[in-house]
Amino acid sequence: MSNEKKESKNVRVQGDQRVPLLKRFFLEPYSSAVVAIVLLFLIFSLSTDSFLSQYNLFNLSRTSAIYGFIAAAQLMVAVIGGMNLAVGAVGSLCTVLMGEMMQNLGWATFPTVLVTILIGGVCGAVNGVLINKLKLQPFVITLAMSFVYQGISTGISHGMPYNINEGFSDLGRGQVGPTSALFILMVVMVLILMVFFRYMRVGRDVLAVGGNATAAELSGIKVARVNILCNTASCAFAAIAALLWASRSGSATATTGSDWMLYSFAICAIGGIRLNGGNFTAVGFFCGAWILTMIRNGLTMMNVDIYYEQAFLGAIILLAVSLESLRLKMAEQMK
Repeated sequence: MSNEKKESKNVRVQGDQRVPLLKRFFLEPYSSAVVAIVLLFLIFSLSTDSFLSQYNLFNLSRTSAIYGFIAAAQLMVAVIGGMNLAVGAVGSLCTVLMGEMMQNLGWATFPTVLVTILIGGVCGAVNGVLINKLKLQPFVITLAMSFVYQGISTGISHGMPYNINEGFSDLGRGQVGPTSALFILMVVMVLILMVFFRYMRVGRDVLAVGGNATAAELSGIKVARVNILCNTASCAFAAIAALLWASRSGSATATTGSDWMLYSFAICAIGGIRLNGGNFTAVGFFCGAWILTMIRNGLTMMNVDIYYEQAFLGAIILLAVSLESLRLKMAEQMK
């Protein structure tokens, strides 16, 4: 082999060792979220001294964990190209029914938790059956059912808060080492989702339906069954989020979930989850929950007027979606 060929081969090998690493990272759907979380961490840590305090980091871990479960409710339908506008209403209903069981019926914590999650799953199953039977868009069905669930919640509670069992709030306020117990639950949940979508057949079927429902049907996948399964899991996650929210706040109120719909979409969009279905990234999903939490926390510490918070969140969602669209176009050119 001539020296010229050897040199050409070495350059190619060196290039393969250097360029593809950055290229592969850029091609990943979570790359934008990773870059964003690093930049936000630097900005807020340099802008305010209290951002890196132990107390603030503990609060960040608790809040991001709850947001993670809220986002998981939207994620389970986003992966099939659907949406659930009833996430917050289901959370409100489950919170009120949990309060009824604990305060007025005197139920113990464990059966209350199980029944609450079951109620959430039933709400999701109803959504899924209606979507399949009526052949209407998820937007229409879940919007209508959100009024139903919220109306039941308000009618039962009349807007009054409920007391929860002593000790139940220990979960929401508990600490495990330097972090919170809720954060540990979130990590476990993200790992379970990763295994579900990557290694389990039903998880791969879900992604296939989100990628192309017609092709999935032709390949033997029961699309209607997958749709009902995802809607059931979506509202079950909303019920879990309601339980954790009540555990952290120490009471159960019908106002729970009032802003969950926005947050659930925001975390999925920021985390690189395509809302038209077909993909899941555990890293992006995890980072999305932290990004939203850091933004809200950081803006508060920087004394930004809280009344402008929604405007900031909306702008950030638009920026995240725009950057992801730009990344996809550049990724196609790099392939």
